Amino acid sequence: MFSLLHPQTDESFLDTESTVEDVIRLLQSLQKPKETGEEEEEAVEEDLTGESVTEDNFMVTERQKPLKKVPIPLKTILKSKKKKADPTDVNKDRFTFMRQVEVDHDECSKARLERERVAQNFRKLGNSEYRQGNYATAMRMYSEAMENIKDSHILYINRALCFIKSGRFKRAIVDCDFVLNKLDEKNLRAWLYRAMAYKGLNDEANFENCVRYARKFNSKQMEFIDGFLEKLN
Repeated sequence: MFSLLHPQTDESFLDTESTVEDVIRLLQSLQKPKETGEEEEEAVEEDLTGESVTEDNFMVTERQKPLKKVPIPLKTILKSKKKKADPTDVNKDRFTFMRQVEVDHDECSKARLERERVAQNFRKLGNSEYRQGNYATAMRMYSEAMENIKDSHILYINRALCFIKSGRFKRAIVDCDFVLNKLDEKNLRAWLYRAMAYKGLNDEANFENCVRYARKFNSKQMEFIDGFLEKLN
């Protein structure tokens, strides 16, 4: 049967489920933000397990676990540092060292010979001056010779004799003592010149002491010692 009602007044649509109701139900669900927020917050807390949030930018950063240090055995370190010695290198180093020692020894020997040559020339000049009675000049020559060779007992004894001839007895004793203490404790001329210096100082006790040691250390030179002492008297 044809209805006289206007189609727009047809209410049959009320019997069916309208999409409008769906919209209304959706709107009603949106009216409960608190409950939904709480559910989301709980979900976030569950997701944040094992992580941290920085206060600067609120970005979630994963906490990195520090790497575990594994100790290295001392033997391993020593083995890595220890280098096996090459016998060839050792022999080369030894040869180089010995060669350098030989070179240094040769250079020292040559230098010593040159100094001895210079000292010998000064000694000859000193002897010449001594024979002429120029004791002061002779002492300077012997001193120049000592600048080149400091361990020659002849130079000290000759200079001591010049000091004695110049009346400088104490200075002569110093040179004789150097020979006896540093170079040759049995040196005959050093003991006799020392005795001569004490004789000049009128020190009979030390004079006799020097003569006694001269005889003690040079028992085979008694004739020479007696002749020397006779000249002093």
